[in-house]
Amino acid sequence: MTEEIKEVEETEEGSILDNLNRRDFIKGAAAAVGGVLFSSSVATNLEAAAHNGQDYVIVSEVVKGSADSVGPPCQLTSTFKKGEQIVWHAVLFSGSTGEKLNDHKELMDRGMKVQVELENGETVDMNHSEHPPSGSPKIYYWGGSWKISPGVPTGKMTYKITAEDDEGRTGTLEMFGDKTVDTFPHVLTIEER
Repeated sequence: MTEEIKEVEETEEGSILDNLNRRDFIKGAAAAVGGVLFSSSVATNLEAAAHNGQDYVIVSEVVKGSADSVGPPCQLTSTFKKGEQIVWHAVLFSGSTGEKLNDHKELMDRGMKVQVELENGETVDMNHSEHPPSGSPKIYYWGGSWKISPGVPTGKMTYKITAEDDEGRTGTLEMFGDKTVDTFPHVLTIEER
């Protein structure tokens, strides 16, 4: 195990986006099976993304939003109560070079669109903006949220994240597994309040 991977495993409680900003993508790792952040069992890397025609590699985290939150907001989780807000954060990397694509003007010039697609067909547009809105340090990442309505069924809910630019270059984050297997952050659990 390399020192970099060991360091990430020791800081797993922190945000994946914070870790990415400190180490800029740790040797091409893009996502990991079962929520084990950048462990030795990396599920997607730049080489695999390029072989699968992925122009963009998406790294994401899911946190609890502040709207009607049961418990503290902004915590990494895959379990939400009805009425709570699910918030997705994402960072994009080039599938061919591994370079982090985070220059706001460049992304807007590319016409970049990033969306979360829920299994029920709803979509959540993600916006590239500076965080936090006040205070420092300032970082840019994609963010989007969805409030769970009372009519949403309880149980497992899957989603995927897609990225596309004006020239038709794309990337998709679909974690391995299915609804019957929890593969964070692919499968979310919705519970009664």
